Amino acid sequence: MFIDTHCHIHDQEFFNNEDAIIALGGAKDNDVNQLICIGTSLEDSKRAVRFSGLNKGCYATVGIHPHEALKLGESGIQSHLGQLDKIAGDDTVVGVGECGFDFFYNNEGDSLSLQERLLRGQIDIAIKHNLPLSFHVRDAFEQFWRVFDEYKGVEGVLHSFTDNEVNLTKALQRGLYIGINGISTFTKHEWQRDLFKSVSLESIVLETDAPFLTPVPRRGTINTPENVIYITRFLADLRGEESDLIAKVTTANAKKLFKI
Repeated sequence: MFIDTHCHIHDQEFFNNEDAIIALGGAKDNDVNQLICIGTSLEDSKRAVRFSGLNKGCYATVGIHPHEALKLGESGIQSHLGQLDKIAGDDTVVGVGECGFDFFYNNEGDSLSLQERLLRGQIDIAIKHNLPLSFHVRDAFEQFWRVFDEYKGVEGVLHSFTDNEVNLTKALQRGLYIGINGISTFTKHEWQRDLFKSVSLESIVLETDAPFLTPVPRRGTINTPENVIYITRFLADLRGEESDLIAKVTTANAKKLFKI
């Protein structure tokens, strides 16, 4: 059995209702029996909750991506966080996020302060509801650790981790899980493959980020949750471990983190 801990098949920008159900069926046909639909905005989080409530084996996170911070502004962030807090108590919700910092495009002035406000608000919601967080951190680990370390007892996963060994070590020291997806199968950086090979299996959860980051050998197609099997096979070859062991341990990790 596999769990896709990070996908977006509920998002109608990428999957209409029929396509989403087909993707869900394909996942279950390949023993991906549980998946987590990740919220990226208030409305997207509401869709994730609705979709998960209608489909067995699906769970939701509620979150606001850091890219939304500048668009929302201070008043919008406050309003959306208040509404996010209300839906975080839904029975389908198993986490908060994806949230964090993303400075790939903009890391100055208002963007920095607003992203921090948005992240802190979501950490507060997670603590209030006793939920783990799915963190999105891109080109911003210095700022992220500064905020993260102000909180106690926060659990979560670094979604789509591709950063350096220093930040991997800091993540593991803080008890965070490492989300590995299709990037592992097509990265051109040997040092990234070395990271995916070295991290303890007990700290890994598998994800697709569907419809993005389609793994080898399905490059050029829309990513779907069933493709977690290709990530598993790649890691088995890379690490010299049995696919069944990787599936078993990463599934147990996901169940422990998200309490499913």
